[in-house]
Amino acid sequence: MLKKGIISCLIFLIPFLAQSQLKNWGSGLRVGEPGGFMIRKYLPNGLNAIEVSMGTYGGLWGTHRNYKAGTFQNIGLTISALYLWHHPTILNPNLHTYYGFGPQYTVRDYYSPNVQIADEVRKGLGGAVIGGIEYFPIDAPNLSFFAEIGFYSEISPNPFFTHPQGGIGTRVNF
Repeated sequence: MLKKGIISCLIFLIPFLAQSQLKNWGSGLRVGEPGGFMIRKYLPNGLNAIEVSMGTYGGLWGTHRNYKAGTFQNIGLTISALYLWHHPTILNPNLHTYYGFGPQYTVRDYYSPNVQIADEVRKGLGGAVIGGIEYFPIDAPNLSFFAEIGFYSEISPNPFFTHPQGGIGTRVNF
């Protein structure tokens, strides 16, 4: 009976103890919205990370998108900084979930109504929320693959302008 109890406890605790895949830093590429380069700093507690990313915005969901009285008709630039919570799953210690939020800055060309060329650059500041799943292969512990989804909601200059986000990518952890 005691032996079964110890085995049950170990099976339950293994996903929480098996965090060897998390290193100090991670760097990778995302294809999607936003797409681009990111760098992640894993915090010493093993549960949190800070991710800064820079890349394209508006290419996957919203190249032509209504914005105020005009439209966006191109791909822009985005920079974001996210605070993340990172957890191994109970099913597989090499499969992690993560979620988080943080500020995001965007820049896109704005087309006023009935204008064929961009007449101004619109800069936006808002918040991004993201959630994803990340897999750390056993044979390549410094490599991970991820898929994520979330959204961006602008605060200024167009409050509550929302934009879906998400993508897939790979990260090297060192």
